[in-house]
Amino acid sequence: MPQVLTVHSYRGGTGKSSVAANLSVLLAKEGCRVAVLDADIHAPSLDTIFGINPGPGACSLVDYLVGECEIEDAVFPLEPPGLFAVVARTSVASINALTTSGYDVGLLSEGYLRLIGAFGLDLLILDTRTGLCPETVTAMASCDRLIVVSRADRLALVGASETMALTNRLGCSERALVVNMAPDGQIGEDFRRRLEDLHGCPIEAILPYEPLLAAHDGEGLFVTAHPNHPLVTGFRRIISAVIK
Repeated sequence: MPQVLTVHSYRGGTGKSSVAANLSVLLAKEGCRVAVLDADIHAPSLDTIFGINPGPGACSLVDYLVGECEIEDAVFPLEPPGLFAVVARTSVASINALTTSGYDVGLLSEGYLRLIGAFGLDLLILDTRTGLCPETVTAMASCDRLIVVSRADRLALVGASETMALTNRLGCSERALVVNMAPDGQIGEDFRRRLEDLHGCPIEAILPYEPLLAAHDGEGLFVTAHPNHPLVTGFRRIISAVIK
């Protein structure tokens, strides 16, 4: 049965989008039909991570929301086969149109269902905007599973209780915590317990800080360039624990 997975962080700088992108590539390599949608219309990043360069007339999520295209027209086929992406926007002008005219938030959840049906998806991954905003709330309300990506520092505790209060109200019971950019791939036991208590879910994976990951943004996905790296083992652990 098709599923929707939302990947979220309360604050920026956690590597959330890289986690979402690399998970999508691994799943596609395993034969899943996967689409990853950049729901951060104000500060998109998936187009850069995947090296997508929309040409003239290309469509995006924002174009769909303002009625300039259908959501199916905003899909970019990627490699490996069975992997697709929806970019948040293709120009600054499009976001100006959105902020000027506004949009119906209900179009988001409708678009998610249409993507699953039109492309025969096994999984739709929603890469949210940080913090809490209408796009993020809709992504959380629409998902079957939620991954919260956190860093291994005290700032990770900021917003945790607010985020979990929202997910509880939305009924997001299937959720997991991923700690990213951990020094040496480890965190202290006391910090682990505090994170898990605040988020109300276990830590499924602790991903080490890896400078090579930043070097590959926009130049090929890390899981493709370094398939045997320990970080990729961590991505696979997330898939086993959360998605399958």
